[in-house]
Amino acid sequence: MNETEITTKKSAPIIRWLIGSLLALVLAVIVCEVAGWPFLRQPLQQLLQDKLHRSVEIERPFRLQLLGGIRLQVGRLKLAAPEGFDAPYFVDAHGLDLALRYRDLWSLKETDPYRIEAIRADQLNAYLLRRADRHASWEFELDDSGSPRPFPLIEQLAVNQGQAKVADAVTNAQLAVTFFTEEGEHLATPESRVKVNGQFRKLPIQGELVTQGFLPVATQGSKSPPINSQGWLKYGAVNAQFRGAVYDLFGTQRVKGNVEVKGASLADVGDLLDLTFPRTASFKVSADIEKGIDQWQVNIPSAHIGHSRLSGQFVYDFAPETPMLRGKLQGSLLMLADLAPAFGATQDNPAANAHPGKLFPDESLDFTTYGRMNADIDVHLDAVDLGHAFKQRISPLKLRLTLIKHKLSLAELEASTAQGTLTGALSIDAHDSSNADLSPPPAPEWDIQLAVRDIRLEQWLKVTPADNKAPGKQTPSAKQSSAKQSSAKQSSAKQSSAKQSSAKQSSAKQSSAKQSSSPAPAYISGKLNGKAKLQGRGRSTAALLKSLDGQLALMVRQGEISHLVVEAAGLDIAQAVGVLIKGDQPLPMQCAAMGWHAKQGVLTPEAAIIDTPVTTVNILGDINLGQEQLNLKLQASPKNFSPLTVRSPILVTGPFVDPKVSLSPGPIAARVAGGVLLALINPFAAILPFLDPGSTPDVTDAGCEQTLQQLKARKH
Repeated sequence: MNETEITTKKSAPIIRWLIGSLLALVLAVIVCEVAGWPFLRQPLQQLLQDKLHRSVEIERPFRLQLLGGIRLQVGRLKLAAPEGFDAPYFVDAHGLDLALRYRDLWSLKETDPYRIEAIRADQLNAYLLRRADRHASWEFELDDSGSPRPFPLIEQLAVNQGQAKVADAVTNAQLAVTFFTEEGEHLATPESRVKVNGQFRKLPIQGELVTQGFLPVATQGSKSPPINSQGWLKYGAVNAQFRGAVYDLFGTQRVKGNVEVKGASLADVGDLLDLTFPRTASFKVSADIEKGIDQWQVNIPSAHIGHSRLSGQFVYDFAPETPMLRGKLQGSLLMLADLAPAFGATQDNPAANAHPGKLFPDESLDFTTYGRMNADIDVHLDAVDLGHAFKQRISPLKLRLTLIKHKLSLAELEASTAQGTLTGALSIDAHDSSNADLSPPPAPEWDIQLAVRDIRLEQWLKVTPADNKAPGKQTPSAKQSSAKQSSAKQSSAKQSSAKQSSAKQSSAKQSSAKQSSSPAPAYISGKLNGKAKLQGRGRSTAALLKSLDGQLALMVRQGEISHLVVEAAGLDIAQAVGVLIKGDQPLPMQCAAMGWHAKQGVLTPEAAIIDTPVTTVNILGDINLGQEQLNLKLQASPKNFSPLTVRSPILVTGPFVDPKVSLSPGPIAARVAGGVLLALINPFAAILPFLDPGSTPDVTDAGCEQTLQQLKARKH
């Protein structure tokens, strides 16, 4: 036996052992593959626990296949919630089936996403919790210090029944989410459907989103084509419909489409989106939206807010620590009543929310929303309707709205109306309510600066007497004349009286027609000029008015005032009756000026006069805005002779909602007493106490300045 034979003979047992071992190994692998590698369940469970730092349970049936690819089937996979969270689990999947390909793992680079051939689950439940300190149950403490990988690429995904409970203390959300998806290349029309129901920021919320599969939304990149999607949302009184596309959900989260929103108030939309919107009348808005990497672009071609018609273009940048909203608000009409809820009132009845007997609303306004964002908006409106008391709208109006660090400012106000202009600014500093150094936070500070120039009162305000006669309605005198005519037909003895009545009736009709053909003069007319500089504090409209300090001045140039109003103010009975008979002719106002001083909500006139050729009216007293009480005295000094003039001042007192007009009892009581004494001698002499020669007119060109000085001297 040569050396080669000896070597071969010695190595044969080794070869047979190796072949036997290999055959045994192959047989063992085949047996394990057929059995599903059941002994790997515990090691795999321990591996996941070590990686995720939380309890993991993998329950039977457990089946793992490694030949031709990796496929894992488990009866149940349960991931516990992290410590400190009161939840039975984080994820609980039943009937889980996972498939991977080896070639996808071998070709995987460090920054590539994992590629998963298929994931199927009969039922998938989850508890998604987040505490007020922003720690969430979906956060994992991973040991991997490498670069984060993108969301896995899943080729096939099917969840027969999915449910999730969401409890988020940060957004005050309590939601129940159900979802279903069936998709992959084997399906021609994949579909994913997510439904939401629960509470969000103290209001009920419901919604649904339907997409052409969850996989394209989740796994596409930022440059991939969008996936058609549609959905609806109901939040409190807000209803929204969306049609468009979403993609790269776990990357840039891009969205593009059209949304239609309607509801009771824009403030509800602000609460939903964590934005600063005012409380308004009911609205309906159609907008084209597009979300980029760190900003939203919003184009609103049509926005109906109450009776207002607005539009705008905005960019919302959420990259800064405090998001910024920039853009332009425009529109054909803004009805100021549609913003009444922003000041605590209702659209139809501004006093509806006030306390009984009060005019101004005392409802606290929500200034906490001022810290949600910053804003810089250019406002250009074709027309602004101020309400029923105004005859002419403001047209146009321009201003700049800014919201920076809890301070709202309406600046650079420029408006035109009734051949005049309105300028000024308004600011509200709400302070930072979250600042621990300001506890409790101070009331918001208001600053108001307004100026009016040459606004025609008779064109701007409704100061023309209303025509109270109904068309076709017969006057009492006409009825009497008609009755006389009927009587004349029945009795020939009264023909002469009937003819005279008929003639009087014809004359009365001609006179009435002549008067009705000419428009009734305005109670007051002229060019209004004024300026207001006021400051105050308050969380409601009533509280603000109660704290007002500052100055207010008004003047009417080239003005006229109703003769009837002047005579009534002077209680000139004879001339007032004469005006009613002959017609009301306006009187030129030599001076009409009012200067008011505000202190803690009490307006006191420093000088308030209306001077005409026949009467000078001086206004004394005060107006208490906080108590909503009037305490005014109108002292009229007639300048002409009249047999029935009463010099008693007129008192205007009582609450704003029910003021009382009366005569000061002192002077009129003395005259009545004198008249009673004279009545004993000669009844006709009873009217003598009412005879008043008037005052001698001062012929002067000094105008208002001299009149003011004279009235200040006579005031005391």
